[in-house]
Amino acid sequence: MNTASWRGFVLTLAIAAAAGFAGAKLGMAGLHPGGSQRVGEGSVRQSVDTLLDRDFKLNPAQKQQIEQIDESFTRTHNQIWADINTQNARLASAVATDMSLSPDAKTSIQGIQDGVGRLHTASIQYILQVRQVLTPAQRKDFDEHVIMALMRSPP
Repeated sequence: MNTASWRGFVLTLAIAAAAGFAGAKLGMAGLHPGGSQRVGEGSVRQSVDTLLDRDFKLNPAQKQQIEQIDESFTRTHNQIWADINTQNARLASAVATDMSLSPDAKTSIQGIQDGVGRLHTASIQYILQVRQVLTPAQRKDFDEHVIMALMRSPP
C-alpha cells in the first residue's frame, strides 16, 4: 500500500471508531433510532413509561396527557434520527469522494454533532413535560428516579 492508501485507511478507521463510540454512548443512554415505528425498547421514552407503569399510580387524565407527550416526543425523536442518518450518509459520501476531511465532511460531522445535542435536549424536555403532569408528591419520587438514572448513565 502506498502512503495515500494508508492515510485513507487510517482516516476511515478513525471515522468508524468515532461513529462506533458515539453509537455506543447513545445506545447506553437509550437514544437510538426507532425508524418509522415508535421509539424503541430501551429508549428514554420507554424507560419513563416503564417507570411510571411500575412505580406510579396515574389517574386517567395523567395517562392521557403523558400519552400525548409520548407521541410528540416520538415524532421529534424520529425526525432528529432521520436528520442524523442523512448527515451520516453525506459524511460517508464526502469521505468516499476524496478520502479527506473536506469542508463537506466537516459540515456533515457538525450536523451529526448538532443532532446528538438536539436528541439530548429533546430527551430532557420530554422528561420535564412528563414531570409537569405529575402531582407534587409524584414529582418528588420521579425526580429521585431521574437523578439516579442520570448518575448511572453519564452523557
